[in-house]
Amino acid sequence: MANPTKDDSAHGGEHAHGIGRYLKVWAALIAGTFLTVKTGHMDLGAGNIFLALTIASIKATLVVLFFMHMIDTPAANRIVFVTSIVFAIVLIIGVFGDLWTRNEMTLPSAAPSTEGPEIGGPTPNMPMPSPTPAHE
Repeated sequence: MANPTKDDSAHGGEHAHGIGRYLKVWAALIAGTFLTVKTGHMDLGAGNIFLALTIASIKATLVVLFFMHMIDTPAANRIVFVTSIVFAIVLIIGVFGDLWTRNEMTLPSAAPSTEGPEIGGPTPNMPMPSPTPAHE
């Protein structure tokens, strides 16, 4: 039988969180959403993707830390989580590294050219065929 006087919070019991903490995080997520929409209409050139990823990463971090309770977990869970994130980043860098170092794609010498009129469409030197008359 369980001892009712024993404190369960030291052994992984429920943590008491006030609603104020969740409201603040929720407000920050709403502000991040409005910031995402606002900056999505701006033309920052190549900076658009980096700004969008930064805002999304901050919002995802807030969700993971507070709504998924990663801030209250033991160190082993944090290590597993951080390791998985690092592994995902390494995979993404590997894919982009491969794409950025490839030569420009070329066609083999016997392949048809992709520059020119569409197949089956009218060409500048040939008139369009007239429609065939209906049989009566």
